Amino acid sequence: MIVKSKKQHAEIVTQSFQWLMFMIGTSIALPIVIGNVFGLGETEISGLMQRTLFLVALGSILQKGMGHSLPIIEGPAGSWVSVFVVLAAFSKQNGLSLDESLSIGMGSLALAGGFLILMGLVKNRLFYQRVFPSLVSSVFLFLLAVQLSGIFFNGMIVKEEGDVDWKLTSLAFFVFAFIVFLSIRARGFGKQFSLLIGIIVGWGMFAIFGGVSNPAGESSYRIHVPELLSWGEPTFNSSIVVATIMFSFTLILNNIAAVDSMYDVYDGKKIEKQDSIRKGFVVGGINHWLSSLFSALAIVPLPVTSGFVQTAKQKSGLPFLIGASSLLIISFIPQVVNVVSTLPVAVASAALLSTIVNMFIIALKKMNALELRQREVTIIGISVLSGSALFFQSPELFANLPGSLQIVMGNGLIVGTVVVIVMNFIWRQK
Repeated sequence: MIVKSKKQHAEIVTQSFQWLMFMIGTSIALPIVIGNVFGLGETEISGLMQRTLFLVALGSILQKGMGHSLPIIEGPAGSWVSVFVVLAAFSKQNGLSLDESLSIGMGSLALAGGFLILMGLVKNRLFYQRVFPSLVSSVFLFLLAVQLSGIFFNGMIVKEEGDVDWKLTSLAFFVFAFIVFLSIRARGFGKQFSLLIGIIVGWGMFAIFGGVSNPAGESSYRIHVPELLSWGEPTFNSSIVVATIMFSFTLILNNIAAVDSMYDVYDGKKIEKQDSIRKGFVVGGINHWLSSLFSALAIVPLPVTSGFVQTAKQKSGLPFLIGASSLLIISFIPQVVNVVSTLPVAVASAALLSTIVNMFIIALKKMNALELRQREVTIIGISVLSGSALFFQSPELFANLPGSLQIVMGNGLIVGTVVVIVMNFIWRQK
């Protein structure tokens, strides 16, 4: 019994460490992207990284304890990145300063958070079934997989002074293939911890070939509390308000898809789906408010977590909470944050792209489970094509449109989501 107990403890520790690495992997890329979009300095990006890790850990714990109660990571929202990219261009066109632009972004997060909380107060189950049925959530999950695959694919391409470093880029693609191979062909430990093994191997290979940056300069703080309102108080702009309300529909579907996809992983067991979704809305709104207060990219339940759980076979909540709690502690120690931030974005992107494979499979299975009559097939076709077509368009195409329309039309996920909701609602089935 003692040997078995030690084995169980060792497995929990390993699983917790894998959750920790996955949380870090989902968190480090987007703060760097946002920092580059707004031209932030190294110190400011480091502070943003610390606040992001803190919010990811705290938000995940809050959702597990008070929200949907599932082991789903609350991570920086890739869908919000496109909003901030357009916001940066909009601010430049209208002569707004960096501080004004960022404070408007934080106001948008606060507004979206209030919208999510209002959705969580709706207890009418028929409302959710009518407006956000499986047809709508499956299309959203499909488009999200396509959008994220583009983001992570670009993250795997390493550039040095504008030129592609094919040596390091090839290593990133090797890490992706290696993780997928382990998740399919390996057995036991190798299959269960394929993601962790891939990240460690990739990190080591990048270090050997000079693809790992040195940690940031030593901080004078041993313990440092994340700063509040470092981008100023949230403010509101009429153009951004309109776009935020429309964008909130994707946030609603993101929450539904995250719970829905995990529901499929659990085969419908241990989950009261409607209650989980409703509670997840409320805590998701609170997490948006926290993101606004701590001046960071909004955190949302990541549907990609279901792909991780399927790949790693980790359905237990204890390792998830231990991993999140460990990250919360790490976020208060600047020296550790500096070391963590040396995980190459290309390696993190390769690991995340490997989980998109399972996420994409879940979306296809959800579509296949529908009664695919002419109505359903037509709605899926039009919404997927209208959304995915915009992924390949330059934001400059919509530069002459009003600010709110720039944000909407520049995001294929928003357009595809709105199209599937409207078509499903207008085209009544007999």
